[in-house]
Amino acid sequence: MKKMIIRCITLLAAALFAGCEGGGHDGTYVARWKNEFSMADDTIIIRKDIVTKRTGYRKIRNGQLKPKEWSIERWIYNDPNSPIIEPGDDQINIGSTTYKRIK
Repeated sequence: MKKMIIRCITLLAAALFAGCEGGGHDGTYVARWKNEFSMADDTIIIRKDIVTKRTGYRKIRNGQLKPKEWSIERWIYNDPNSPIIEPGDDQINIGSTTYKRIK
């Protein structure tokens, strides 16, 4: 009986811990900004605790827009070595950037 209670508590704790991970925040988030040196579009996709950040940006040099460049980063949601994601209502914050949920 004692083993069964411990096993139930362990399973319950695992289910609660899994709910606290990125699964509740799965979706696609976007941010866009522009300054005098560049303009960029960021897309964050969170699926099953895997975060993919896709950035498309164009440099601005001497008032001229340069061709679009791309970068992709991937990390695990809330991993100690990854950027800190602060969830909110239909948005997330990574550093000082706010991403709005689109789906």
